[in-house]
Amino acid sequence: MKAGVAKKPRDLRLDFFRGLSLVAIFTAHVPGDWLAEVIWARFGLSDAAHVFVFISGYAAAIAFGSTFVRDGFTIGTARIAWRCAQLYSTHAALFVVGVAVCALGALYGVDYADFLGVKDFFADPGRTILGLLTLRYVPTYFDILPLYMLVLACVPLVMLLARVHPGIVIALSVALWSYVQATGFNLDAGTSSGRGWGFNPLAWQMLFFAGFALSRGWIEAPRANRVLLVLAIGYLVFALVAIHPAIYALSPILGDLHAWAYSHAHKPNLDLRQFAHFLALAYVALWAIRGRMALLESGIAWPFVQIGRQALPVFFAGMALAHAGGILFASLGDGFAMQVLVNVAGIGALYAVARISAWVKVAPWKSGHGRPARAPAAVPVIAPPVVVAPVVVAHGATPAA
Repeated sequence: MKAGVAKKPRDLRLDFFRGLSLVAIFTAHVPGDWLAEVIWARFGLSDAAHVFVFISGYAAAIAFGSTFVRDGFTIGTARIAWRCAQLYSTHAALFVVGVAVCALGALYGVDYADFLGVKDFFADPGRTILGLLTLRYVPTYFDILPLYMLVLACVPLVMLLARVHPGIVIALSVALWSYVQATGFNLDAGTSSGRGWGFNPLAWQMLFFAGFALSRGWIEAPRANRVLLVLAIGYLVFALVAIHPAIYALSPILGDLHAWAYSHAHKPNLDLRQFAHFLALAYVALWAIRGRMALLESGIAWPFVQIGRQALPVFFAGMALAHAGGILFASLGDGFAMQVLVNVAGIGALYAVARISAWVKVAPWKSGHGRPARAPAAVPVIAPPVVVAPVVVAHGATPAA
């Protein structure tokens, strides 16, 4: 950091909501987890993945966008390349863990490979491994990191276009998303089912770069407005009625509304209803905590802030633990005791991973942080030597006895 440039304080809202989304992603990926029934994905059209991708774009602008401005295009691109390498290695390692969990489950008679959608790997490991490493094989539960890699790799181009005018970036992003909505185009996931990517990068890039552009100041967030607030709350209520079975089952008309909402919803391509729901949810959430930022600095919110600050290691741990939890439920049952064990142990482990990662990042073995200060050594009393000839001693040195 250059001298005289004050470091901007962290936005706790980003950390808190990213922490919430990481915990929700963990619970949503444990098959049979009761806690997954109370995450916000069950009450609307958007879910934790939308929050995670948007905040990732916003945070990328803070972490990398300023590097392009301050240190130049080459250094900025190098930082992006290094981060993509980290994501790539994490993606590969997570797949290895997932396959290992499937093998473990098979020992106890649990067919977990079908749930993870990796049966293609066991049928043809050579082809699928090459596909995994070239992003041509993207199984169902291993598709968010490839999305993140691809959109992050576009940041150098985005920063070049923004030098001409930021509006070009926004227009190009909207155009790509619109093309997907009009044609349904998606990348092939390389599976035997013939499906496309679970997160179509040509569509989901708009959510990522919406956060990026907002963070860079290329677009302005709407100010507090009662009309917008009422509209946002109204849309959230509409989504709740259309999605939650306890509500739409009350009436045939509501059932038709549910069928219409689902027939027009397409998560892989980020349809407009999802995008609008995320924007409405974000607007209401930010309005709810306005003037109450102190609540994020203590109490139950603080662990989520800590989790949100270490997104990559926590995401890796969360997915691995979710797979392990699924094996436990399938082999030992998903009764109350097991639900408590998996969720308490799993979320507790996410918090532990976050704290350990934060501790490692400060490199305590270099700075001395994290260990007690050593007491100064006692200075021995040395009898004055017999001076035979004048001796010149350098400043700060200790003459030998």
